[in-house]
Amino acid sequence: MSAARSVDRRNCVVFALITALAAAVGSPSGRANETDQFLLPIDREMADVGAYLSNVHYRVLDDFVTRTNVRIRDAKRGRDAETRDAILRQLQSPLAAANHVRAAFGPGFFEMIEIESALRTQRAKSFFGRKMTAYKTSKWIYSSVHLPFDPRRIPLSLPSSTIRVFDHYIGTDKIGHFHDLGHIYHRDFVALRDGGVEPDEALRRVVSNYSRGPISEAASIGFFATGVFSNGDLAANYLGLKFFLNLTESVMLEGEQHPPMLVRIGDYWSLNTHVRPDSNFFRVFISDHLNEALNPCVYEWGAAGPISKKLAEHADQILTFYADENGNKRSKEWFADKARSLVTYYGEDYGHSGVKAATVSIAHCCFPADEAEPKPAHESRS
Repeated sequence: MSAARSVDRRNCVVFALITALAAAVGSPSGRANETDQFLLPIDREMADVGAYLSNVHYRVLDDFVTRTNVRIRDAKRGRDAETRDAILRQLQSPLAAANHVRAAFGPGFFEMIEIESALRTQRAKSFFGRKMTAYKTSKWIYSSVHLPFDPRRIPLSLPSSTIRVFDHYIGTDKIGHFHDLGHIYHRDFVALRDGGVEPDEALRRVVSNYSRGPISEAASIGFFATGVFSNGDLAANYLGLKFFLNLTESVMLEGEQHPPMLVRIGDYWSLNTHVRPDSNFFRVFISDHLNEALNPCVYEWGAAGPISKKLAEHADQILTFYADENGNKRSKEWFADKARSLVTYYGEDYGHSGVKAATVSIAHCCFPADEAEPKPAHESRS
């Protein structure tokens, strides 16, 4: 194992520890790495910040191209051919792009804080008007799920907000997972692939390691830390891997092949034609897989009961929020089908627990036990 990969794994543990520490010391900026897409507002519309996030990523990619091309130009002027070629190989490497982009966003925990702060500035409020840019409630589903002396209450003491991104509702923690764990997935995957492991096997190993290994959602950075195994977190990690691969190579997204975001023209880097400030190219990396209400988590037994009860108590609010475009509340079977459809990413395994394990869900908790069919429209309209 390389030193860089060892550092990345240690960063996973540091990520979890910092989250707990920030909450424990009462930091005013502290945010836990859990979220709640169940109890969302039904009285105010949420602003769609997808274009904002896409533009942020455009600026980071454009910065990479500008800065790296200057360094390439300077390197080409070098007189020593061996030194010049070594520098050029490094600057023209796909890892150079991945590492530059990753560094631009900072550690995942602090990135969540930055996103929430940016979306709550006066400038953001003036741009989006009365629409909410980020939402969280003190009465979220994780309040009081553990006993007072349980240390897992610490990382659950403050929620991350929910934001609307290209009409998908996700937690700000998912953006941290996307960049932070996605980059770690990428580094491990590339190391395995470059070491001779077949790409499919390399991908299987990485997904297995971070969904079920010692430092994974099933262990130290998920279930053991909070009592929550988040399928949404695993989906965010996997889409982050796709993002970092797609910087310099074609990848499958939403079941279709997508060209790289960065291309080489001679010795220099260039943005591909679809990567523009207003093209919303980032949309393909966001999906309902990241929504923990539609793609439910698995909870340890002590948390599952209180959360199930809370979902049942707020069933009307939950079903009203997720009503269809005509205001009709969706059926139990619709939510069950949606959860089943998110077990894989368009047929690709990203480490999901399996739908039978995720029993604390809208379909299980928000409908009478004998209700499986939708009500007539006139009875179910919100």
